[in-house]
Amino acid sequence: MSKSYCSDGPNGYPRDYIRRFEHMPKPRVIGIVLAVLIGGSFEQALANNDPPELECHFIAGNFRILYTLEGKSSVSKQDQDQSGVPDRIENLARQLNVAYRLYCEVLEFPDPLQSSRFKEATCIQVVVHHRENGNGTAYDELSRARPILGESPEEKVLVISIGTHVDPIHNVTPAHELFHLIQYGATYFKNRWYLEGMTRWAEHGISSQAIGDIRYDLDGPWPQSSDEQAKLFYRSYDAEYTLWNPIAAVTDDAEILPRSTPLRELASVRYSDGTPVMEDLKLRGAAVMRDVLVELRRLDDIAFQELSYQRWSEANQVSENNNRYIYQGIMRSLKRHGGNVVGDQSEGVP
Repeated sequence: MSKSYCSDGPNGYPRDYIRRFEHMPKPRVIGIVLAVLIGGSFEQALANNDPPELECHFIAGNFRILYTLEGKSSVSKQDQDQSGVPDRIENLARQLNVAYRLYCEVLEFPDPLQSSRFKEATCIQVVVHHRENGNGTAYDELSRARPILGESPEEKVLVISIGTHVDPIHNVTPAHELFHLIQYGATYFKNRWYLEGMTRWAEHGISSQAIGDIRYDLDGPWPQSSDEQAKLFYRSYDAEYTLWNPIAAVTDDAEILPRSTPLRELASVRYSDGTPVMEDLKLRGAAVMRDVLVELRRLDDIAFQELSYQRWSEANQVSENNNRYIYQGIMRSLKRHGGNVVGDQSEGVP
């Protein structure tokens, strides 16, 4: 069941809309993505700014979407099905719920809401507002839930920020930011070549094609040369082409996702214009990517001790000292999934 509440203003009476998406499978617990990574909580990010007045909220599955119909942060009021909820908000909820179930249920990536790091989180709060820069942000710390209808819930939430200009029908930013939460729940490492490169790979689960461009020889060598690694560590989104897509292709020949009842349910979900949320049912390399996150969850504990970190500060999460741990973890996963990795990748890392 999906719920929406919207008041006419601070003193207005709330209007209560309850409807079930026609094609939304059991709610559970394209465009270019430009994301801005910010360490810390949503509260900290807004510490020097007045947060936008968001008088409306829409609850769908594990997502609580906050938005407004007035002012600078207003979303389009178009409501084709006359449900009382703007199409833009319903489409956002559809993409997020499909992506969540695809990654965490069908592909069995670690669920951030069940992670030890975020075990106090009760839901994922999505704030739709005007942004000066970027399409979206996923925050890597728990925040207090924002007030709803004048009440301040005493609960902790994970937070995603999405710009009002983002149209989910043509833009996979919501799924992109959700995958960052999966990464945050699995490991403290946040080096951009890993974080953004892998997430660009993950976008293909929602957008078209089983995999993006490949700009490295699939025959290797694996591990890559020292020069190639040095270049890789300075990359961000484009690390997809020289590492993540290649290892996906090396370990997975099947372009079509294995058929299952949950996948068929997700394939039936449509946006307000009738187009499917999942453009196709293709994605290569999910098993090795999932294994990488499990491996990095183990290795960040080792890095923490060996690098004498006192805490996982933002500086430590993105430190270049993390690179060898991350890369060696990736090579281990690649080898376990059939990649021709030559040599011992465990040097310096238990």
